Amino acid sequence: METKLIQKLDSAQTCIIIDFDKTITLGKVGGVNVPSIISILRSEDHLSPEYSELAKALHAKYQPIEADHSLPFETRYKVMESWWTEHLDLLIKSGLTLNHVKLASESKQIVIRSGFAELVKYTSENNIPLVIFSASGIGFESIEFTLKRDDLLTSNITIISNRFIWDENGIAANRVLPTIHSLAKTGIILKNTEAWNKIKDKKCCVVVGDAIHDLSMSEGIDFEKVISFGVLNEVTLENVALYESKFTHVILGDEKNNQSLIKVLEVFE
Repeated sequence: METKLIQKLDSAQTCIIIDFDKTITLGKVGGVNVPSIISILRSEDHLSPEYSELAKALHAKYQPIEADHSLPFETRYKVMESWWTEHLDLLIKSGLTLNHVKLASESKQIVIRSGFAELVKYTSENNIPLVIFSASGIGFESIEFTLKRDDLLTSNITIISNRFIWDENGIAANRVLPTIHSLAKTGIILKNTEAWNKIKDKKCCVVVGDAIHDLSMSEGIDFEKVISFGVLNEVTLENVALYESKFTHVILGDEKNNQSLIKVLEVFE
């Protein structure tokens, strides 16, 4: 793997936009893939066997299309919009509660990647906006619960993800638009969120994600400089070459070569 010289940025002029599932969290724990918190909700039957069965059917129907890069982007985008809309509505119909979200977030399979605590500490102490931009299927509260669980939720962090409207009993009654799915994670969406006031005047952006499409998290925002880190969870020679061609820097994130997110801090003067 090629070692590249890391450009230095002024912390006062920089923000960080980072993915959550498989980036802040490990993609594999004990040799088992842990793709997302929503997968925990689905696999551990926190809601009901009926929900799990229907959610797995949606995954089987839509995920192969999402992953088929031979299809036009517009086709895949519409498929993701349908999948996430149907799934979020299914969660509401299945009686999702805040307690279900908390239970899934407390799973031992959800493990924060090494170096994230140091990244939070540094950015908090230096007032660097840290935007967690996630297409998580149970969204904002699941990320918030996980960060609070590990005492990592600081005032400089803004979570942008799918959100539900909860009734007085903590039951999901509706959801907040727009729907954020993997192909809709763009800087344009961030302009309409509470993160915007924190990042709009920054000249530089550090983007961190485990998927190629995470590079779009800063697209549509007029940053003078963008430095990207790709967290590679499935390390093969082919994947390393692909990520090196797309990202400024690559962090090997599988269990054998688990490099720390502390590498992101090397961009700061």
